[in-house]
Amino acid sequence: MNRIMLTTGGTGGHIFPALAVAEEILARFPRVRVMFVGGRRGREGELAVKAGLPFVGLPVSGVLGRGWRALGIMGWLPRSLWQSWRLLRSFKPEVVLGFGGYAGFPLVLAAWMMRIPTAIHEQNRLPGATNRLLGKVAKKVFLSLPDDHCLFDPGKVVVTGNPLRRAIRELRENRSAEASPRRNVLVLGGSQGAKAVNQTVIESLEGFTEQNISLWHQTGSADWQRVLAAYQEAKAVDAKVEPFIEDMAQAYGWADVVVCRAGATTLAELTAVGKPSVLIPFPHATHNHQMLNARHLEQAGAALVLVESYLVQVQLWAVIKDLLDIPGKLRTMGRAAAELGRPQAAEDVVRELEALATTGAGASRKNANN
Repeated sequence: MNRIMLTTGGTGGHIFPALAVAEEILARFPRVRVMFVGGRRGREGELAVKAGLPFVGLPVSGVLGRGWRALGIMGWLPRSLWQSWRLLRSFKPEVVLGFGGYAGFPLVLAAWMMRIPTAIHEQNRLPGATNRLLGKVAKKVFLSLPDDHCLFDPGKVVVTGNPLRRAIRELRENRSAEASPRRNVLVLGGSQGAKAVNQTVIESLEGFTEQNISLWHQTGSADWQRVLAAYQEAKAVDAKVEPFIEDMAQAYGWADVVVCRAGATTLAELTAVGKPSVLIPFPHATHNHQMLNARHLEQAGAALVLVESYLVQVQLWAVIKDLLDIPGKLRTMGRAAAELGRPQAAEDVVRELEALATTGAGASRKNANN
């Protein structure tokens, strides 16, 4: 395996698993060249360069939910396919792996047209439009969760889990079991923040003060000043308030319970490190996939799900208090989360890529034939 192309774009839920796979490839095969391809306007370029990966941006834009404006795809798709063809011809990758998102569509499609082995990875319980289409032409389909909806050819499917950064995976092995009289609540609104989640926490600050609870709150940059002011007004609250948490491994290691959205990457991290959670799914996610993700954890006993439209009727501090008041409840939820975790996902994806690059078939198919 000498040259690999990874492609995706849009949200961190697509981008971070791709970066985790790149990290694993370079850790196992330092001489392999990895190129990241995405959209020109998304966060993927900044994050890929920050991770030390060469990046190429294509002229793409989203189309879902735009009605007749979706016809705009006819403007950018031919150009992006042409640029993808030139890029593939120049770089000569042995495998192209897409992680969903419209930005990854043209490169995987062009690679298939050029008979370069392709694979996709789907993070959510219900696949997005891009992966549903590309799953028909990809040689391998990697899934974070089993394909209960039977949307992909079973012969292509490998359930790998959602790839995570090594720092998160190693936390599961190194976490301490030290007890503390003060309980720690980590609040995550996603890297872009979540105003509804932030507001719910603000309205519960008085209750948290009375419960001997410490908070570490990622607000998102847009809402940071407002949330910080609310914490400063509630002076007795023991809290750290930041727009963005750089060291998520440290944050997870600190937390007793996590309050967050239900994006696929966040849930993969929670299960990998075995953390109980209170999940507030983003109600406007495509195909309501966050609710589907969250219910999967709730049914396993690993999480409690709160519906955003009901938050005005719920005091978050009371929900957390109920969890803390039941002896062993958080420990039981944490164990249930850990049972769902697949911390080896990045390793499994890379193993499949290696086989695909070598034989044109994934490791699972290769092993089945031996």
